[in-house]
Parts: sequence; C-alpha cells; structure tokens
Amino acid sequence: MTYPITRRLGAGLLACAAASLAHATENGQISYPVGVNTVLNGLLPPPGATQFFNYSIYYSADRFAGPHGGSAVPGFRLDVVAETPRIVHTWERGLGPFTISSSAIVPIQRARLSTPAGTGTKTALGDVILEPFMLGYASPAKDFHAFFSPSFAVPTGAYSSSRIANTGLNTYAFLPYLSMSWFPGPRWEVSTTTLIEANTRNRATGYQSGSVAVLDYLVGYAVSPRLQLGVQGTLLKQFTDDKQDGVKVGADGFRGQAAGIGPQLRYMWGPASGIAVKYQHEFAVRNRPQGGKLWVQFSFPI
Repeated sequence: MTYPITRRLGAGLLACAAASLAHATENGQISYPVGVNTVLNGLLPPPGATQFFNYSIYYSADRFAGPHGGSAVPGFRLDVVAETPRIVHTWERGLGPFTISSSAIVPIQRARLSTPAGTGTKTALGDVILEPFMLGYASPAKDFHAFFSPSFAVPTGAYSSSRIANTGLNTYAFLPYLSMSWFPGPRWEVSTTTLIEANTRNRATGYQSGSVAVLDYLVGYAVSPRLQLGVQGTLLKQFTDDKQDGVKVGADGFRGQAAGIGPQLRYMWGPASGIAVKYQHEFAVRNRPQGGKLWVQFSFPI
C-alpha cells in the first residue's frame, strides 16, 4: 500500500478585500485549503521515512454568495494560483501501536481580487501550517489507516488592511483534524478528513471569523494497479458567529457554508510516488466566494 499523494495545500486560498468590504470577504476565508484531502487521507510515511508533497491549485470565483445564495458583491472576481511544497517525516520511535510524524507546509500564492472597492494583485508567501505531532495508526490487516493532528496556522503571509488583495489572514488558527482511509476491497478506497478550524481576532481590523467544520471525502476505484478513478468533494459549515470588535455581525452572524464535488484521477509511477488531478465545482454556497478549483498534486520519497 502506498502512502498519500495528497495532503494539504497550505493557508489562505482566498484574498482579503479592502476594509470597506471586510464583512463581505474576511468571513469567507479560512486557513485550511478546503478540498485538498481526497487521496489516501489516513496514511503517513513509514517510520524513518520522509516524503515530499507539492500542491498546485487554480481557484476562480466570479461571485460572492450572500446569506440566501444570491450574489452579494457586484463585480466580484477572485483568482488564486498557489504552489505549496510540504515535507512529512515519520520518526523512528512511536507510542506503542501508534506512529509519530511531523510536517510543515509553506504556500506561495498569487491572488487577484476585484470588488467595487477596486482591483488588487499580490504575489507572496502565504500563512504557514505547522504539524509537529501527527499520531498515526494502521490496523493489523492494513485495511484501515488513520491519524490525528492538532495543526496550527501562523500569520506569515503578506497582509495589510488597506490593500485590496493579500496572501495572509493576519490571524492564528487552530486546526485539529482526523484523517481516515478504509479499503473495503482490493480495488476500493474510501477516505475522509474531518477538521475544525478556530481563528484568533484580526488585530488590524478587529474582525474575528467564526469557527467552521470541514469534511473532505473520496470514493475511489482502481481500474489498474497504477490508475485510480474517483469521485471526491468537500463540505463546509460555519457553526459560530463572526464578530466585529466583539459584536456579532448581522442577524445570523454571517455564517458561511459551501459544498463541492468533482472527478479525480490518481496515477502511481512508483511504490510511493504519484500524481493526482482533480476538479471541484462549488454549490450551495452562503456568505463565501463561489467558483471552481483545479488541483494538481504530486508526491515522492526523499
């Protein structure tokens, strides 16, 4: 069994709007790259091994959906290109049946945002995600794999409250998540990642985005030993209110939601080396940008 091609892309897929539109866009951003975990989610490198991952994404959205799904920001357009390397190392020593791994994700982004406040473009480092302690498990039959990670995002990305586009969120985030992969048969894979993200207050704007829950998923079928086809997607639901200077934003707290689904192709050229290509169409979006994501993700041992 090979370990994952796909992990997470990195922080800040979405750009910040100008301060005059902070309520309409700051809420739409989270550090977790929604939809990234759809390949062998629960697997990690074996003890003593180090794996390199690279995630490329093009995200395009031509509308910002309001609380009822209609367009809330006239003339809204967001385009993001991100290239994100990641290294995962599993330590020789574990804890009984559990392995211990560590990871760092460093995104580089180009964001272009158009709103009634203007148009801006920024290319810079994004917010880094650190995963110092990833606790992994594999069943004796190797048909079930899982790991838990209490990961963190730190505000290393470029940010200014007066700039139309940014590559960072200017907040810290706590992102605990559980990834699992189940192989009910020789050709089938069912993988999920369940995550909760909680953010600190943006000191520059006084805005604090509410907490969100995310589910990434895949149902894949291997048509050959090297080639897998699958259906994958994501669900996002905000469950606490946005606040501005400690006061709830709007009647409903400006809570966001989104869903995405699309095809995926994975090709392995070696025991632990391969590439995944996938597309996700977003729908049922509320209080967030709405568009589509094209991903190209590859991995190999180092």
